[in-house]
Amino acid sequence: MAEVVARRIAITTAKLLIQQSAGPTDRDYQRLAATASRVVHELTGLELDLGTLAIEGVDREGWAERNINSYAGLIERLTPPSRLSSIGMAELNAVALGALLGGFASKVLGQYDPAFAVGSPAVWMVDENINRFAAHAQLDAEEVALWVLVHELTHRAQFHGVPWFRERLLELMGQLFRASTISPIDLVGEVLARLRGLGSGEPIDVATLFLPERLRSVAKEATTMMTVAEGHAEWVMRQVSTEVIPHRDAFEKVIDERRQAAGLGKIIAQFSGIASKRRQYSVGLQFFQSIAEADERAPQRVFATPDGLPTADELTDPARWLRRMAKRTPSVRGA
Repeated sequence: MAEVVARRIAITTAKLLIQQSAGPTDRDYQRLAATASRVVHELTGLELDLGTLAIEGVDREGWAERNINSYAGLIERLTPPSRLSSIGMAELNAVALGALLGGFASKVLGQYDPAFAVGSPAVWMVDENINRFAAHAQLDAEEVALWVLVHELTHRAQFHGVPWFRERLLELMGQLFRASTISPIDLVGEVLARLRGLGSGEPIDVATLFLPERLRSVAKEATTMMTVAEGHAEWVMRQVSTEVIPHRDAFEKVIDERRQAAGLGKIIAQFSGIASKRRQYSVGLQFFQSIAEADERAPQRVFATPDGLPTADELTDPARWLRRMAKRTPSVRGA
């Protein structure tokens, strides 16, 4: 199959922008993941299957290269054959993708890759960023790594423990790719970037801005699903006992401040179409906080069946979701 993203050019572009002063550490992520997975399972009731999940510490360049391969594989899987032959498009996509990932490589602490197209699911922990974050916040790096793993393994639980969630999201992305005429990077970015927590603020949604009317409902559903996924992971992080992570409250404060920080990364995020909207982190988190206050089992019901997913309107009005779910026989997906 022809390349939609020229991987070598993308990797070279990313590395030109990455400032790297340290490689991966020898941090024992398997030990930390054992603790984090128990917390996630207790809070979500979902299976994670760590035995089939690679968890590794990487440097910034390694994170960017892994993402380029993952993005490129997904884009090539979903791009219609009629769009594979555009002269120079693979190189243009490569420069755009490499520049974006190179710019964000210093910001990402950890990422779960669901491996939609190539490879196997994995969690990548960016050691240098974790250590710098911990030093800046005057926090313990092991605690920071554990807290980040809780977030990433919650995504693992969502995509592994709820197969229909993964398949529906992939189906929606396929619809967008097959019908759209804009850059595939713009389309895939808005959906996937939230899994990495890139950027902050209220960016211009390039992908949705230029979509024809008939596709906006598809994009809206995909955005809603990822808002649910990110809000759920945020909520789980904030439920971790201080017996497990003693400085959890301090982490939350620093993370919230970090997401509101200004700078070049924020400007790029606002115009790239791959930015993660802080408002949607907030909306998703507030939704789960609200339903959990009403019913401690409610967050698990969201992932019990496809009908449990909130609509876009219900995300901003959790009481509406609670009323709808109250009319149904409770059904919780557990271990």
